[in-house]
Amino acid sequence: MVPLGLATLVALTPEYYRVEIWDECIRGQINDDTPFEQDYDLVGITGYLPHIPRVKAIAKSFRKRAIPVAVGGPGVSAAPHLLSKEDCDIMFIGEAEKTWPRFLEDWEKDSYHPTYWQIEKIDISDSPAPRWDSIVADSHLYANGCVQTTRGCPFDCEFCDVIFLYGRRPRHKPIGNVLREIKTLQELGMRTIFICDDEFMGDTRYTKKFLRQLIPLNNSFPQPISFRTQVTLNISKDEEVLRLMADANFDMLIIGIETPNQESLRETGKLQNIREDLVGDIHKIFSFGMGIRPGMIVGFDQDGPDIFDIQFKFIHQAYLPLVTLNMLKAPIGTRLWARLRQDGRMLNWSKMAAKNTNPNRTTNIIPKRMTRVELMKGFRDLQIRLHTWESFKRRMLGMISLVKRKPKVQEDPMPVENLTVLGWRLGLEPDGCRAIEEIMLHTAKVAPFMWKRVRSFIGTHVTYVKALPRVIQALDEQIRGEESGQIKIELDRDDLFVPQSFRDKYEKVIFPNVYRRTYLNLVDKTKIPDALKGIFVDFLIRWGKDLAEFGDYHMELLYELADSSCASANGKAREFFVAKTSADQSMQKPSRQLKEDVLKSVGQHLIMIAQGGRE
Repeated sequence: MVPLGLATLVALTPEYYRVEIWDECIRGQINDDTPFEQDYDLVGITGYLPHIPRVKAIAKSFRKRAIPVAVGGPGVSAAPHLLSKEDCDIMFIGEAEKTWPRFLEDWEKDSYHPTYWQIEKIDISDSPAPRWDSIVADSHLYANGCVQTTRGCPFDCEFCDVIFLYGRRPRHKPIGNVLREIKTLQELGMRTIFICDDEFMGDTRYTKKFLRQLIPLNNSFPQPISFRTQVTLNISKDEEVLRLMADANFDMLIIGIETPNQESLRETGKLQNIREDLVGDIHKIFSFGMGIRPGMIVGFDQDGPDIFDIQFKFIHQAYLPLVTLNMLKAPIGTRLWARLRQDGRMLNWSKMAAKNTNPNRTTNIIPKRMTRVELMKGFRDLQIRLHTWESFKRRMLGMISLVKRKPKVQEDPMPVENLTVLGWRLGLEPDGCRAIEEIMLHTAKVAPFMWKRVRSFIGTHVTYVKALPRVIQALDEQIRGEESGQIKIELDRDDLFVPQSFRDKYEKVIFPNVYRRTYLNLVDKTKIPDALKGIFVDFLIRWGKDLAEFGDYHMELLYELADSSCASANGKAREFFVAKTSADQSMQKPSRQLKEDVLKSVGQHLIMIAQGGRE
């Protein structure tokens, strides 16, 4: 997939900079001996949470060359405490549309800060179109383009870090901007584009309006583009959206189905999936000719050792050909992470990584109704059962048979040549070749217009099959290590730096009162989020561990900290600063999102300080 985040940063960089993107997936890994055609003045690195060790390694290599290094992205924003002052020169926490240009201005003056925080969620209509000309030389090497239409998700699943990172209110790019980005990618030669939304159906009105304009654009191309996206199962209840997506040539939907265990869905807050006929809703989507790649999870608190057979049976009943199966994990900052830390069932992610135990290969939690070894063994065996060619074939034949409506999109007819030799071309064993032959013959008989989509499913399954031995090997090593005691599991026993007594009073008492005091006295209202974060961090450094119960005395201290912060920001000495305490001016009401964003940033900052990180 093309590097959307980096191309957007290029667009945020003044044109007088010379910028080069190095995507390690395309251009290879960077090490101390990698030759470069030019000298660099600055290096920026991005990645997800599992990439943090790699981010550190790249940063170390460039810092040896005396080149300053900036780091950011979803991984750093989720867990900034995993990087120290020794790992990088500049850190970006949160969305970068405002902080990156501000940093460049500071950097040119040689007066930049070690950390740039973006607390409030930005208006993404201000986000520029990615500069895809920055990867034009490598564009033919990418399988997928990508376009972002929204950020944020209205749902609140306990294990998901989308709300933690991007908020609960979907924020939209103007549809005209999105369509222009799609056209640019089409001109670069992209034939598949992923719509990078946290929830494609987060605002149904926006979704329908976008699709109605996407259909004629796609039909105007010599060869229509195939689209994919992430969406909830609620889409099955809206036939208009299903028709529009099918006719816009969406061939694959990533849907977090998670589990057929209704109690687990309630436990994790996935209430949108609690329904009378889960299988029927999945089949409804299939009937429009769109495939599903479901996210499935084992290891919820309500899951016992029988969950593996339950999942296997459900996946076959639903005819789900491609399955992304995971053990339950608790991403840093999520509600699940906070709950399991309090329960003493969270593993220390940093210490696991330091000992070369990758929690992303296993899980960073202690399950409730089975042991870790039982969870890993059950997960291992279920992966093997799901990825046999016989199992895949049965699910594919069932899905194809459910297709009722041909999408209204110009597709090439099924080739005359025999596609049943596809397996031999891929160098598969006889069972794989026979399965592919049967699948393609069934497609030709039942729904020949599905041939490209079916071929794509087969190709994806082949990659799963080829990757499976490495997955199994890593799991077996972890299982043997934990069973023998060679791998010691260390719990995350650090104190919760934002104590429950503070959280209990935060939303209704602490935040509204401190916000009001700050709003009344801070001249530059754009500095309110940063001011609030600083006030709460200062307070909790002094009182956090000893705050058994929040009282009036603590509120007075918060007011004092707020006044000091406002005086400093306003350029006044504290002794001459007289705080306004009555609302003698109109005051903007704070959003729920701001409350959550400030509390999140406070928790991150405290952990960073406790672990010796940057200010």
